[in-house]
Amino acid sequence: MSNQFMFADEPQQSQPALLKDKWKVLIVDDEPEVHAVTKLALSDFEFLGRGLEFHSAFSGEEARQLIDTHPDAAILLLDVVMESDDAGLKVARYIREQADNHYTRIILRTGQPGQAPERTVIVNYDINDYKSKTELTAQKLFTAVMSSLRSYRDIMSVDQSRQGLEKIIEASANLYTLQPMQQFVDGIVQQLSWVIGGARQTLYATATEDGRAYRVVAANGEDSQVAKGQTLRSVLPAKALAELDGVIANNYHHYGDGFVLMYCRSHCRPQGSVLFIGGMSRSLTEDDHHVLKLFAEHVQKAQDNVVCIEDTDILIAGIADQLVQLQANYFAIDKATGSEAIAYRLGHVLFDELTAIDISCAVTLYARAKPLLACIEPNAAALETSCQQRIATSLRGLKNGEQQATQFAYTALMERLERWDGLGLPDGKKGTSIADSTQTILVSEQIADWRTQGLSESDMITRLQDERGRYYSPDFLDKVIAHIGAALAD
Repeated sequence: MSNQFMFADEPQQSQPALLKDKWKVLIVDDEPEVHAVTKLALSDFEFLGRGLEFHSAFSGEEARQLIDTHPDAAILLLDVVMESDDAGLKVARYIREQADNHYTRIILRTGQPGQAPERTVIVNYDINDYKSKTELTAQKLFTAVMSSLRSYRDIMSVDQSRQGLEKIIEASANLYTLQPMQQFVDGIVQQLSWVIGGARQTLYATATEDGRAYRVVAANGEDSQVAKGQTLRSVLPAKALAELDGVIANNYHHYGDGFVLMYCRSHCRPQGSVLFIGGMSRSLTEDDHHVLKLFAEHVQKAQDNVVCIEDTDILIAGIADQLVQLQANYFAIDKATGSEAIAYRLGHVLFDELTAIDISCAVTLYARAKPLLACIEPNAAALETSCQQRIATSLRGLKNGEQQATQFAYTALMERLERWDGLGLPDGKKGTSIADSTQTILVSEQIADWRTQGLSESDMITRLQDERGRYYSPDFLDKVIAHIGAALAD
């Protein structure tokens, strides 16, 4: 081995205190001395406040295991010739093709350049740098590692932004509901962490219903999975915790030493939300301040819109419950007409008195939603699915109804295109997964429509037989057919 590569002529410096986060560097070489001098040369290396964490392998097989164990490695310092003349090249191909790792920067180091010509290797293998051991001084190694880490940081920043953007785009299709809104905020937080400069931790917490605490609803970086769902006070570092009360009380933004604490004011609730970004690797610029202020203003507005829509859903559910309860309190079969009367009579046979009344009331609520059931082209499956999504969004409030009749109506609206044989929309429900109340409501509507068309009882029975085992349960239709005369009685 070259004395030049051993760095014997360069002074050593004391190693600084270890940091919690480090950049992982994999060293793959069959010479133990190479591992030792590499660690020595880079012992005081630091980039963005983070040192290096070394992991060693001495053969191609060990290297593959190391790569699988540490997919988040920033750099791979890879020897070409080990147990075979091309062992290192096989490892380079493994990490890119089999491990599907295109993030780790590969610095190829060879003591015999003639066996792996630089031009050939660069063209045929996805490596990022090529160094000859005989000319690789400590300074050149330092430069290569620094350059590779910068590239790795930029690649990870782009990838994190891409993942965050994907969440935002996916959520934007149906933004103003709770789950997509949560996904939307997750995406924004993930992007924000990297736009600000690869912050170690980003937390976004909203006030609880009683306003006594702030709970983390979105997180990125260190302990993100642990932090979600916890109170903000329990996960904030001490230096930020000391500023939290002032930020909330005065509704302002605090820019501290390596962290930001921002209050996001709500326009529809007494309390808003709090954004924390910590472990920043650089000082914030005016542009960074502008981005953070935009986040504080506009993400909270989106959250407020969701709250308002949820309030509307609760109001709709309450009105629907009152409607069906009022109808049930004054229900009389001699005053019921059309599908409501048919549904009651069938429900009385299939269930009990109270359930029969609830199904009749559900038919009334179901009928009020009929304008939402129309499609431009009723036979187009794709448009039927779009209509189903429209119903799900428009009548989402009914899902929160407390009355059984409200739930019957909501379930029937959601399942109106499902079929007993599993060929329906949108979920392809099959058999008993379709509610009995749904089948009763739908068949009551069908029979009432046939009577309006002037069909005889025998013609109705023939048509029902055709739908046996397709749209409806065979046993269910047998009971309907057996009592259709009573159901049609005036």
